[in-house]
Amino acid sequence: MKLGSTIAARQLKYSLFLAVALGLLIVAIRGYQDYYWLDGVYQQGNQRLISSSVPVATQVLAKHDLELAEVMARGMLNNRSIARVTLTNADDGIFYELKRPAGEIPISRWAEKMFAGLQTITVPVRDPDRQPVTTIGEMVVDLNPQVYVDAYMTRLSWSFLATMVLAAVMAMAFAMMSYFIFSRPVIRLGNYIVNADPTDESRPLQMPPEHRHDDEVQLLGSVTVGLFGMIRQQLGQLRKARDELQNANITLEERVKQRTQELNEAMSKLEVLASTDPLTELPNRRAYLARLDEAISIWRRRDTPVSVILLDIDRFKALNDTYGHQAGDAVLVALAEMLRKALRAIDLPARMGGEEFAVLLPGEELEGAMILAERLRKELEKSSVDFGGSKLNFTSSFGVSGLPSSAGMAALDPEVAKQFDALRKAERADISGILYSLADQALYKAKEEGRNRCRLADFKSLSEFKEVFPFDV
Repeated sequence: MKLGSTIAARQLKYSLFLAVALGLLIVAIRGYQDYYWLDGVYQQGNQRLISSSVPVATQVLAKHDLELAEVMARGMLNNRSIARVTLTNADDGIFYELKRPAGEIPISRWAEKMFAGLQTITVPVRDPDRQPVTTIGEMVVDLNPQVYVDAYMTRLSWSFLATMVLAAVMAMAFAMMSYFIFSRPVIRLGNYIVNADPTDESRPLQMPPEHRHDDEVQLLGSVTVGLFGMIRQQLGQLRKARDELQNANITLEERVKQRTQELNEAMSKLEVLASTDPLTELPNRRAYLARLDEAISIWRRRDTPVSVILLDIDRFKALNDTYGHQAGDAVLVALAEMLRKALRAIDLPARMGGEEFAVLLPGEELEGAMILAERLRKELEKSSVDFGGSKLNFTSSFGVSGLPSSAGMAALDPEVAKQFDALRKAERADISGILYSLADQALYKAKEEGRNRCRLADFKSLSEFKEVFPFDV
């Protein structure tokens, strides 16, 4: 048997076993993370789609608009997890129904077990224009997670294959590297120690086997020669080893300090990236909502007004379809630059997602916010963006909401002022959500009235939030 063959076999066997075990663990962890990530994307995407479709369903059932119902249903079926959309009228039963052709997205047994399985979600549709608010029908949505099941199985299969191949390659590479760099030199040095006889002075003391690396193996050979030679030489070698160890500790401390500094700098950069939209370099939704919560707290404590402007580019999808998404990105970047130039230093413009932007105006009453919104609207209407030899013109619709000061409330309806006072005292009310919803409703109204206009939120609808954001009025 060749010297060292059993060591090499054991190294390969245990390296392979450990690599496969770690690979399976990585695949399991990755599969677990992928599942819950896809589940979150699936649930949130469906929830956002259904929530955004409820106002349209209200308009459909309130106006009996079949054309709008078809547009809404086809838009929802663009999401491949939606299998069927049904609108029912409280008086007449099914008003409109649209479902996918049979077999378009086949259903496997996993679709019934994963991502909450096949679901049917029923959402009541209420008419806000009736007092009291009346349920006029329902929107029934059938969900089929088969698309996400296929995506998950594909990711899991490729992850398993890639991990196992990498594990096998790494195990073989590690075993070979470990044997040639460590095991074989140690075996040769052990054979030298066993065969050497330092007590036989008739024979010259042989030097240890040649080793080309100045590492622990070489140090062990030098120490062995010292032990076979003389005590003084042995002590000299020990001092040298001690000095080398001290130098290594000092170097290690410096490297740890340097790596810690690099880590802190990287964390600071990550914090900036987490709060910034990468395309427009404006603050993102997370940073905007954090600043809005701070402004609301100041309004509660110091009676300092705060206003919110929500704007959305009109017919942005048509612009993308006509000129391409790069043109749409150029428009978004140009709009962001216009907001930076037009606003005060304390104002906060942000990109909320897609073509929707928001502006936070600390210390500004509703009247001033409306004036600013109108000025921004006119500037955007006059502006254009050069792209691909064409001048792209665009307009935006604006919705304005806010929290007036006590002085600003004097100009409001007494009932509305009373609701604002109650809102200030309500500790558990989601005021930022209420402000955003009011501004969004005003924006939607501006869109309905023909786009390219500004609308102030209807604060009389504050009472409608009592079920979602309970507070006493």
